Amino acid sequence: MRLIFVRHGQTPWNLEGRYQGRADIGLAPQGLATARGLGSGLQGSGIGMLLASPLRRAGQTAAVIGAALGALVPRADARLIEIDFGAWEGLTQLEIKQRWPQALRRWKQAPADFRFPGGESLGDAFERLRDFLHRPPWADAGLEGDVLAVSHAGPIRLAALWAEGRPLADFRAIAVHAGETYAYEWQTGGALRRVYGGQAAKERS
Repeated sequence: MRLIFVRHGQTPWNLEGRYQGRADIGLAPQGLATARGLGSGLQGSGIGMLLASPLRRAGQTAAVIGAALGALVPRADARLIEIDFGAWEGLTQLEIKQRWPQALRRWKQAPADFRFPGGESLGDAFERLRDFLHRPPWADAGLEGDVLAVSHAGPIRLAALWAEGRPLADFRAIAVHAGETYAYEWQTGGALRRVYGGQAAKERS
């Protein structure tokens, strides 16, 4: 079975370079256009289940895709939610640098050991993703077809690290753009093997 991660379309905060995290921001016109393009491109791809983060930008992207796939209704899964950036949400990189220069330096140099002020760590987010892969909503659903999961840059980066057997320290080395897809073969036990998207991957269980 293929598990295809899709990052939501762009929001006004994406365009302004602001950290979003758990802030519930809707799509910009560019983001809606990206969602429509994704829906057209995924027609006939054999998607049998559509999942989405509970945040509005992911839900809107999923709804547009689902309509293009023949009224496939997205199901919200909280484990696909973005990393909680705490006090940094709504701020630009420059604003963060002005208020938390040392913390921003730590985030860039040692992301695996960093906790966002008032938020969570990569380890917290990774455990949430790993639970999603080990106890997926399709396990007992009699699914026919593949799964499309609309999520955010953070969880999709973590999934790439998991599939490639790389440490959390490499988190910032992976770029996931708005509307980008990462497809994997999912295996019982949570193993992922890359099909397309990102860099060459190794199986990881």
